[in-house]
Amino acid sequence: MEIAALVVSLLAFAVSGLVSLRQLRLSQHANALPVVVDLFREHRSARLAQARTFVHEELPACNSALGLAGLPEEGRDLVRELAWYYDNLGALVAHGVVDIEPVSGYLGGSVISVWERMEPLVRAERTRRVENSLPDPDRWQVYFENLYHLVREAPPEQARTQTPLWRLSA
Repeated sequence: MEIAALVVSLLAFAVSGLVSLRQLRLSQHANALPVVVDLFREHRSARLAQARTFVHEELPACNSALGLAGLPEEGRDLVRELAWYYDNLGALVAHGVVDIEPVSGYLGGSVISVWERMEPLVRAERTRRVENSLPDPDRWQVYFENLYHLVREAPPEQARTQTPLWRLSA
């Protein structure tokens, strides 16, 4: 009788633990959902669309070796806004506020293409910041750079097709 009571107690404890873990996960998703929705909405904004167009179409003709100083004023503002957007998104992913899978599945292609076009400019800007003795110059856009690597590890197609509710073929 004592063994049966012990088994029932252990089973109840295990079920309770599993239910608690599931509840914790649901709570985390509920807290992250408004953040993710706002981030995706901002990414679709006209301003960030204009910034992505600038990065893809006009940035290659600019002098990236000068960092932000090598860009025309409007282009500099667009690049700065877009870089800060991805840097902020990268911070949220790196600190576990937002999961990488939905970010990669929805925005991964943009993260990759924008970083690859902006990387020379970011590296030059970091160098310029060192030369100007600005505080923590190597940290500029480090979350964006990290986000790029995370997306490379969980590519958009993989992030989409490995989710249990994805039905479209690869």
